[in-house]
Amino acid sequence: MKPGQKQTITVSLTNNTSKSITVNVGANSAKTNLNGVIEYGQTSIENDKTLKYPLNELIKYPKSVVIPAKESKTVSFSISMPNKTYLGIILGGLTFQQKESETDKTSTSKKGTIIQNHFVYAVAVILKESDDKLTPNLNLLSVSPSQINGKNEISARIQNDQSLLMSSGKITAKIYKKGSNKAIYSSTSKNLQIAPNSNFKYPIYLKGKEIQSGDYVLKLKVSATAYNNSKTWNFARNFSIKSKKAASLNKSDVDIKKSSNYSWIIPAIIVFLLLIIILLAVIIFKIKRNIKNNSD
Repeated sequence: MKPGQKQTITVSLTNNTSKSITVNVGANSAKTNLNGVIEYGQTSIENDKTLKYPLNELIKYPKSVVIPAKESKTVSFSISMPNKTYLGIILGGLTFQQKESETDKTSTSKKGTIIQNHFVYAVAVILKESDDKLTPNLNLLSVSPSQINGKNEISARIQNDQSLLMSSGKITAKIYKKGSNKAIYSSTSKNLQIAPNSNFKYPIYLKGKEIQSGDYVLKLKVSATAYNNSKTWNFARNFSIKSKKAASLNKSDVDIKKSSNYSWIIPAIIVFLLLIIILLAVIIFKIKRNIKNNSD
């Protein structure tokens, strides 16, 4: 497309059921989730500050459409490109989901957990004005301890601040106690995709180990491919974990085996031994005194 150009694209939806259905329609900017997979649907992941043009702001479309039984309907999406020349790509997805009140309420359960399936169709959309290449760049924004699904992890937030898609990504992360050369936590992931103008959390799971408070160093190696060329970034970042934060996370981690607190045992044993020593000393003193008195 060209700056300021308008274009209409269409998607054909078919209803194969015996009753009419309502389909909710959406348009979303692409984002990378914590598994290194691109999300084209609506998510809780916030837009990165480098994303100038979210896809939903460039496209006008009906928020829902009714499709009669055994019929098809065409949905139109009116695209308006920014007036200013845009380098790189704008990546996102068009999503289609049947209205929830119309879907089958049948659910399955396993060990008391109720599971309801919701299906969303997504069609990827790429908008661009030229084939000019940009310079790939990644940034390490932050490092912090947290939990995902009740499991302790340390997250490295990685940012792609360019409007280009990166694929075949690989991340190697190692965490060291400050001043030590031995990694205490590590993680490696392959075949990652990084959406344009996005950031994502890369979790280093502790796998049942308790988080210890203190000062740490994260060393992160990230490689990814853009324009068929691979590039590598190496990051190092100091960070600290407060004792209060560590205790809170350890308490709620589902992988840490909860055991009774036996921290009182050692002090109790020490006190008991001291009492025995004192008692023996008293007894020995009395015996010696009696022997002395008898000899006199």
